[in-house]
Amino acid sequence: MKAAFLVGGAVGYVLGTRAGRQQFDKIRSKAQELWEDPRVQDGISDVEHRASDLVREKGPEIKEKVTGAVKSASEQVRGGKDQDSGTNGTASSSTTGSGTV
Repeated sequence: MKAAFLVGGAVGYVLGTRAGRQQFDKIRSKAQELWEDPRVQDGISDVEHRASDLVREKGPEIKEKVTGAVKSASEQVRGGKDQDSGTNGTASSSTTGSGTV
């Protein structure tokens, strides 16, 4: 979060300044130093590991939810078949009109 704030501040400063290329090069150099700082790289590595762990942990759950959502959407596109197992794809009694879907 802090790194993103610093990068955003640096970009805003560069875009807003009239100091020209020299100031831009200074900021770019400082940003490069910050990026190469071992503490920053360790933080990035920690985030990558936590993200990988989260994907491994939650991946199957997310896969099931997405699969269910796709099946549901697919059924709705095909006319609601299997939505209400007691109707065999026909209009329910609450449907008004000619009885066709």
